[in-house]
Amino acid sequence: MTIALTAFKEKLLRKELYIISVIAILILVIFSSGTGTITVGGEPITGYKMLAPILLTVVNAFACVFAVITGLGTIPAEYERKTSHLIWIRNVPQYDYHGEMALANIMSGMCCEGILFCAMTVFIITNGKGGEAWRLIPAFLMVGVNVAAVSIIATALSIVFSKTVAGTVAAVYAVAGIFHELLLTLKDVIGGIGGDIVRFVLKLIPDLNDVQTQAGNMLIGKSVDLHTIFAVLLAAYAFSMLILFYKRKEA
Repeated sequence: MTIALTAFKEKLLRKELYIISVIAILILVIFSSGTGTITVGGEPITGYKMLAPILLTVVNAFACVFAVITGLGTIPAEYERKTSHLIWIRNVPQYDYHGEMALANIMSGMCCEGILFCAMTVFIITNGKGGEAWRLIPAFLMVGVNVAAVSIIATALSIVFSKTVAGTVAAVYAVAGIFHELLLTLKDVIGGIGGDIVRFVLKLIPDLNDVQTQAGNMLIGKSVDLHTIFAVLLAAYAFSMLILFYKRKEA
Protein backbone atom coordinates (compact mmCIF):
# COMPACT_ATOMS: atom_id res chain seq x y z
CA MET A 1 0.00 0.00 0.00
CA THR A 2 3.00 2.32 0.36
CA ILE A 3 3.28 2.86 -3.41
CA ALA A 4 -0.47 3.45 -3.73
CA LEU A 5 -0.59 5.96 -0.89
CA THR A 6 2.42 7.87 -2.21
CA ALA A 7 0.93 8.07 -5.70
CA PHE A 8 -2.45 9.07 -4.26
CA LYS A 9 -0.89 11.95 -2.32
CA GLU A 10 0.74 13.17 -5.52
CA LYS A 11 -2.62 13.09 -7.31
CA LEU A 12 -4.21 15.23 -4.62
CA LEU A 13 -1.87 18.00 -5.75
CA ARG A 14 -2.89 17.78 -9.40
CA LYS A 15 -4.73 20.83 -10.71
CA GLU A 16 -7.11 18.66 -12.79
CA LEU A 17 -8.79 17.43 -9.61
CA TYR A 18 -9.70 20.92 -8.48
CA ILE A 19 -10.50 22.33 -11.92
CA ILE A 20 -12.97 19.54 -12.69
CA SER A 21 -14.42 19.66 -9.18
CA VAL A 22 -14.93 23.43 -9.26
CA ILE A 23 -16.62 23.35 -12.68
CA ALA A 24 -18.92 20.51 -11.64
CA ILE A 25 -19.79 22.16 -8.31
CA LEU A 26 -20.62 25.41 -10.09
CA ILE A 27 -22.99 23.53 -12.38
CA LEU A 28 -24.58 21.79 -9.41
CA VAL A 29 -25.02 25.07 -7.53
CA ILE A 30 -26.44 26.94 -10.53
CA PHE A 31 -29.14 24.40 -11.28
CA SER A 32 -29.92 23.34 -7.72
CA SER A 33 -30.35 26.95 -6.57
CA GLY A 34 -32.77 27.87 -9.34
CA THR A 35 -30.33 30.31 -10.95
CA GLY A 36 -30.24 28.07 -14.00
CA THR A 37 -33.15 26.11 -15.43
CA ILE A 38 -33.22 22.65 -16.96
CA THR A 39 -36.03 22.15 -19.46
CA VAL A 40 -37.26 19.08 -21.32
CA GLY A 41 -39.71 19.62 -24.14
CA GLY A 42 -40.03 23.24 -23.13
CA GLU A 43 -41.11 22.28 -19.61
CA PRO A 44 -38.86 23.33 -16.70
CA ILE A 45 -37.63 20.57 -14.41
CA THR A 46 -38.03 21.53 -10.77
CA GLY A 47 -38.40 19.76 -7.45
CA TYR A 48 -36.07 17.46 -5.58
CA LYS A 49 -37.21 14.17 -7.15
CA MET A 50 -36.72 15.53 -10.66
CA LEU A 51 -33.50 17.44 -10.09
CA ALA A 52 -31.59 14.96 -7.90
CA PRO A 53 -31.11 12.28 -10.62
CA ILE A 54 -30.09 14.93 -13.17
CA LEU A 55 -27.53 16.49 -10.84
CA LEU A 56 -26.22 13.01 -10.14
CA THR A 57 -25.63 12.68 -13.88
CA VAL A 58 -23.31 15.69 -13.65
CA VAL A 59 -21.42 14.09 -10.76
CA ASN A 60 -21.09 10.80 -12.64
CA ALA A 61 -19.86 12.44 -15.85
CA PHE A 62 -17.26 14.72 -14.28
CA ALA A 63 -15.92 12.04 -11.91
CA CYS A 64 -15.55 9.62 -14.84
CA VAL A 65 -13.75 12.27 -16.90
CA PHE A 66 -11.27 12.76 -14.07
CA ALA A 67 -10.87 8.98 -13.77
CA VAL A 68 -9.95 8.76 -17.45
CA ILE A 69 -7.42 11.60 -17.18
CA THR A 70 -5.64 10.12 -14.16
CA GLY A 71 -5.88 6.55 -15.39
CA LEU A 72 -4.22 7.37 -18.71
CA GLY A 73 -1.36 9.40 -17.32
CA THR A 74 -0.11 7.71 -14.17
CA ILE A 75 1.83 4.60 -15.18
CA PRO A 76 3.18 5.91 -18.53
CA ALA A 77 4.46 9.02 -16.72
CA GLU A 78 6.31 6.86 -14.20
CA TYR A 79 8.00 4.90 -16.98
CA GLU A 80 8.93 8.10 -18.83
CA ARG A 81 10.49 9.55 -15.68
CA LYS A 82 12.33 6.24 -15.09
CA THR A 83 11.10 6.24 -11.49
CA SER A 84 9.77 2.72 -12.00
CA HIS A 85 13.35 1.38 -11.95
CA LEU A 86 13.65 2.54 -8.35
CA ILE A 87 10.89 0.02 -7.66
CA TRP A 88 12.46 -2.85 -9.60
CA ILE A 89 15.77 -2.62 -7.71
CA ARG A 90 13.77 -3.23 -4.52
CA ASN A 91 12.48 -6.49 -6.03
CA VAL A 92 8.88 -5.28 -6.20
CA PRO A 93 7.05 -7.39 -8.84
CA GLN A 94 5.70 -5.44 -11.81
CA TYR A 95 2.16 -6.74 -11.19
CA ASP A 96 2.33 -5.38 -7.64
CA TYR A 97 3.57 -2.01 -8.88
CA HIS A 98 0.89 -1.76 -11.57
CA GLY A 99 -1.78 -2.88 -9.13
CA GLU A 100 -0.88 -0.26 -6.55
CA MET A 101 -0.70 2.51 -9.14
CA ALA A 102 -4.14 1.45 -10.40
CA LEU A 103 -5.40 1.56 -6.82
CA ALA A 104 -4.06 5.10 -6.47
CA ASN A 105 -5.96 6.06 -9.62
CA ILE A 106 -9.18 4.62 -8.21
CA MET A 107 -8.69 6.41 -4.89
CA SER A 108 -8.15 9.75 -6.62
CA GLY A 109 -11.25 9.22 -8.76
CA MET A 110 -13.29 8.42 -5.68
CA CYS A 111 -11.85 11.52 -4.00
CA CYS A 112 -13.10 13.65 -6.90
CA GLU A 113 -16.48 11.97 -6.63
CA GLY A 114 -16.51 12.59 -2.87
CA ILE A 115 -15.92 16.32 -3.37
CA LEU A 116 -18.87 16.47 -5.78
CA PHE A 117 -21.06 14.50 -3.37
CA CYS A 118 -20.39 17.16 -0.76
CA ALA A 119 -22.20 19.56 -3.11
CA MET A 120 -25.00 16.99 -3.46
CA THR A 121 -25.25 16.88 0.33
CA VAL A 122 -25.79 20.64 0.43
CA PHE A 123 -28.44 20.28 -2.29
CA ILE A 124 -30.31 17.63 -0.31
CA ILE A 125 -30.24 19.62 2.94
CA THR A 126 -31.32 22.88 1.30
CA ASN A 127 -34.25 21.04 -0.25
CA GLY A 128 -35.45 19.93 3.18
CA LYS A 129 -34.40 16.29 2.69
CA GLY A 130 -31.75 16.17 5.40
CA GLY A 131 -33.43 13.10 6.89
CA GLU A 132 -32.72 11.21 3.66
CA ALA A 133 -29.06 12.25 3.43
CA TRP A 134 -28.09 8.68 4.38
CA ARG A 135 -29.13 7.68 0.85
CA LEU A 136 -26.03 9.48 -0.40
CA ILE A 137 -23.85 6.66 0.96
CA PRO A 138 -25.23 3.84 -1.24
CA ALA A 139 -25.58 6.31 -4.14
CA PHE A 140 -21.91 7.24 -3.71
CA LEU A 141 -20.91 3.57 -3.81
CA MET A 142 -22.99 2.96 -6.95
CA VAL A 143 -21.49 5.88 -8.84
CA GLY A 144 -18.15 4.80 -7.42
CA VAL A 145 -18.50 1.54 -9.35
CA ASN A 146 -18.55 3.58 -12.57
CA VAL A 147 -15.61 5.71 -11.49
CA ALA A 148 -13.54 2.69 -10.44
CA ALA A 149 -14.37 0.79 -13.64
CA VAL A 150 -13.45 3.70 -15.90
CA SER A 151 -10.25 4.25 -13.91
CA ILE A 152 -9.24 0.59 -14.16
CA ILE A 153 -9.96 0.43 -17.88
CA ALA A 154 -8.04 3.64 -18.62
CA THR A 155 -5.11 2.39 -16.52
CA ALA A 156 -5.07 -1.00 -18.25
CA LEU A 157 -5.17 0.57 -21.71
CA SER A 158 -2.34 2.97 -20.81
CA ILE A 159 -0.09 0.01 -19.97
CA VAL A 160 -0.71 -1.82 -23.23
CA PHE A 161 -1.16 0.90 -25.85
CA SER A 162 0.24 4.30 -26.77
CA LYS A 163 -1.29 7.42 -25.22
CA THR A 164 -3.22 8.21 -28.39
CA VAL A 165 -4.77 4.77 -28.77
CA ALA A 166 -5.40 4.33 -25.05
CA GLY A 167 -6.92 7.80 -24.76
CA THR A 168 -9.21 7.26 -27.73
CA VAL A 169 -10.49 3.88 -26.53
CA ALA A 170 -10.91 5.06 -22.93
CA ALA A 171 -12.79 8.17 -24.09
CA VAL A 172 -15.09 6.07 -26.31
CA TYR A 173 -15.74 3.70 -23.40
CA ALA A 174 -16.56 6.51 -20.99
CA VAL A 175 -18.72 8.52 -23.41
CA ALA A 176 -20.58 5.48 -24.73
CA GLY A 177 -21.15 4.22 -21.20
CA ILE A 178 -22.31 7.55 -19.77
CA PHE A 179 -24.56 8.35 -22.75
CA HIS A 180 -25.61 4.75 -23.35
CA GLU A 181 -29.34 5.44 -23.40
CA LEU A 182 -28.99 8.43 -25.72
CA LEU A 183 -26.82 6.47 -28.14
CA LEU A 184 -29.35 3.64 -28.18
CA THR A 185 -31.86 6.13 -29.50
CA LEU A 186 -29.42 7.71 -31.94
CA LYS A 187 -28.44 4.40 -33.53
CA ASP A 188 -31.94 4.07 -34.96
CA VAL A 189 -31.84 7.65 -36.20
CA ILE A 190 -28.42 7.17 -37.83
CA GLY A 191 -29.28 3.86 -39.46
CA GLY A 192 -27.12 2.04 -41.98
CA ILE A 193 -23.50 1.15 -41.27
CA GLY A 194 -23.17 3.99 -38.74
CA GLY A 195 -26.08 2.63 -36.73
CA ASP A 196 -24.62 -0.88 -36.86
CA ILE A 197 -21.27 0.39 -35.57
CA VAL A 198 -22.96 2.21 -32.68
CA ARG A 199 -25.00 -0.89 -31.87
CA PHE A 200 -21.86 -3.08 -31.86
CA VAL A 201 -19.95 -0.66 -29.61
CA LEU A 202 -22.84 -0.46 -27.14
CA LYS A 203 -22.96 -4.25 -26.88
CA LEU A 204 -19.32 -4.27 -25.79
CA ILE A 205 -19.62 -1.45 -23.25
CA PRO A 206 -21.58 -1.78 -19.97
CA ASP A 207 -24.32 0.77 -19.39
CA LEU A 208 -22.71 3.30 -17.03
CA ASN A 209 -25.79 5.48 -17.49
CA ASP A 210 -28.03 2.83 -15.94
CA VAL A 211 -25.73 2.52 -12.92
CA GLN A 212 -26.04 6.26 -12.38
CA THR A 213 -29.82 5.95 -12.89
CA GLN A 214 -30.00 3.32 -10.16
CA ALA A 215 -28.03 5.64 -7.87
CA GLY A 216 -30.60 8.34 -8.65
CA ASN A 217 -33.39 5.91 -7.81
CA MET A 218 -31.72 5.28 -4.47
CA LEU A 219 -31.60 9.02 -3.77
CA ILE A 220 -35.31 9.56 -4.39
CA GLY A 221 -36.52 6.34 -2.78
CA LYS A 222 -37.35 4.27 -5.86
CA SER A 223 -36.54 0.59 -6.30
CA VAL A 224 -33.00 -0.27 -7.40
CA ASP A 225 -31.92 -2.87 -9.98
CA LEU A 226 -28.35 -4.10 -9.42
CA HIS A 227 -27.91 -6.17 -12.61
CA THR A 228 -26.08 -3.46 -14.57
CA ILE A 229 -23.82 -2.73 -11.61
CA PHE A 230 -22.64 -6.34 -11.64
CA ALA A 231 -21.98 -6.09 -15.41
CA VAL A 232 -19.79 -3.01 -14.86
CA LEU A 233 -17.94 -4.77 -12.03
CA LEU A 234 -17.33 -7.76 -14.30
CA ALA A 235 -15.81 -5.51 -16.98
CA ALA A 236 -13.63 -3.84 -14.36
CA TYR A 237 -12.47 -7.24 -13.11
CA ALA A 238 -11.52 -8.36 -16.63
CA PHE A 239 -9.40 -5.25 -17.22
CA SER A 240 -7.84 -5.50 -13.75
CA MET A 241 -6.39 -8.86 -14.82
CA LEU A 242 -4.72 -7.06 -17.71
CA ILE A 243 -3.18 -4.57 -15.26
CA LEU A 244 -1.80 -7.36 -13.10
CA PHE A 245 -0.53 -9.78 -15.72
CA TYR A 246 0.54 -7.68 -18.71
CA LYS A 247 4.31 -7.16 -18.56
CA ARG A 248 5.83 -4.02 -20.08
CA LYS A 249 9.20 -4.34 -21.74
CA GLU A 250 10.57 -1.31 -19.88
CA ALA A 251 10.70 -3.42 -16.76
